[in-house]
Amino acid sequence: MKNAVLFKSAVAALLITGFGYAAKAQGGDPPFVKGSNTIGLSIGFGDYYNYATTYGYGWTVLPSINLSYDHGFFENVGPGTIGIGGIIGIKNRYYKYGNGDKYTDNSVIVGVRGTYHLTLLADKNNKFDPYGGVFLGVRIRNTNDRYWDETHSYVNPTSGLFVGAKYNFVPNFGAFAEVGYDISFLKLGLNLNF
Repeated sequence: MKNAVLFKSAVAALLITGFGYAAKAQGGDPPFVKGSNTIGLSIGFGDYYNYATTYGYGWTVLPSINLSYDHGFFENVGPGTIGIGGIIGIKNRYYKYGNGDKYTDNSVIVGVRGTYHLTLLADKNNKFDPYGGVFLGVRIRNTNDRYWDETHSYVNPTSGLFVGAKYNFVPNFGAFAEVGYDISFLKLGLNLNF
């Protein structure tokens, strides 16, 4: 629970700071170029392990909440720009035993993301920003089984691949979707460009 409260506080602080900065900024330079910055807040769906069919249990998997950042470092790399940033995500799942006890499994990921933004079509539609990338980081898991009175914590390296696209409604603001895996298979969110 402490991780969830800390994560939500960090997200709120970053969003307040980001929106305040964006109000003063001249705007992002769609498409994604060297010096571009994007902060994304998303919810994610899908889980890395199908508990319901593997164990026959009735697991409830809540959507993940994710905060990502991307900065354009190298442009004109082929038909695109390379970005480097990071992601923080949290996901909770639980199972209720027949007697009312609960088994909870909470995951937090923290890691670095490298992205490649394809700018080939920027002259035709500079609001559309397709990209793909890799993720390297750590997964921090805390489990609590009230039935067996057991609590465990794990820290493991993790990695993933993803593809996505942003659509910028205005220079500073847009929406995005990603498929792949870091903490969820599908992420939908809003992005702030500055």
